[in-house]
Amino acid sequence: MNPFGFGHNQIFDSGLKAFETGDSALAIEHFGVCLASDPDPSTRERARSYLAGSHVRLAKESIKALDWDAAIEHLEEAVSYRPSFADLRILRSIVFDHLGRQEDREYEISFALEFNSKYGLAILHDGIVMIEHSLLDQGLARFQEALSADKRLNGPVCQKAADLLRAGKVSESVALFKTVVPVMDVDPSSLILEGNTFAHDGRWAEAEEAYRRALELAPRFADLICKHGRVLAALGRNDEAIAQFREAVDIN
Repeated sequence: MNPFGFGHNQIFDSGLKAFETGDSALAIEHFGVCLASDPDPSTRERARSYLAGSHVRLAKESIKALDWDAAIEHLEEAVSYRPSFADLRILRSIVFDHLGRQEDREYEISFALEFNSKYGLAILHDGIVMIEHSLLDQGLARFQEALSADKRLNGPVCQKAADLLRAGKVSESVALFKTVVPVMDVDPSSLILEGNTFAHDGRWAEAEEAYRRALELAPRFADLICKHGRVLAALGRNDEAIAQFREAVDIN
């Protein structure tokens, strides 16, 4: 058994290459074969993660094209592989909002917070829902919590939205808050690719930061934990690296 999978299965390796070069459809094809046929449970588990990530990429492309039906189809697939990833739930909530499915939207936000109560975007969305239900003080308080959880929210757009809310301009505030979420990284794929590039170039500190940020979004992605461990080892942080490798094996 190969806990981390490199060189174990040529189809898996082809899927990994397709994923890292951005060919999501081909990655889905290869990883689907691995999931259906590989006898190694750890390889199948990693294939599930990459299948989820590939569908998320296609969903984000559909979101950019305003094709909400296609986006929700890809997110349904992604969640079927990784139901506990909070970032997938927030993406689904965004799409459900555009489809007018408000009960589904609020369910996804609550689900995301159950799995990661400190996830800044989920907290922000929770605050937006409170504001829409006329719970203005609670919504503003949730915004402050979101800001503490994710410093990326500490920008001029969110600050202006908060100022509008304090001034009683609720609809304008909500509309502005919602513009923030889609442009932020709400899946770990881009951060993983960024970390891969840094690691390939031997820029270990930058790779470690990218992988660490990705793990905030996907804390139980065993392959990502392994990547983080290898970078920590390269930085000489051996105790932390060993802890990461053990965690990856435990997940698999």
